[in-house]
Amino acid sequence: MVDAFNIMLDRISRSRLAGDPPDVTIGPRLADIGLFDFHRAAESIRLGEEAGERAIEPIREAMRALA
Repeated sequence: MVDAFNIMLDRISRSRLAGDPPDVTIGPRLADIGLFDFHRAAESIRLGEEAGERAIEPIREAMRALA
């Protein structure tokens, strides 16, 4: 059931992104963290922070392009 839910969320996300693509996408590497791995929240947050740090320059470039 969780796999079916993940597939559904993936399809919805892809559809929305295709219709109105973002200027910059931040994608933390969370492949090995499951939907119910709440005990790994600190690790997930750290991975998100790292992805955010990697995206700083593309964000700045998008801001310059939009200004």
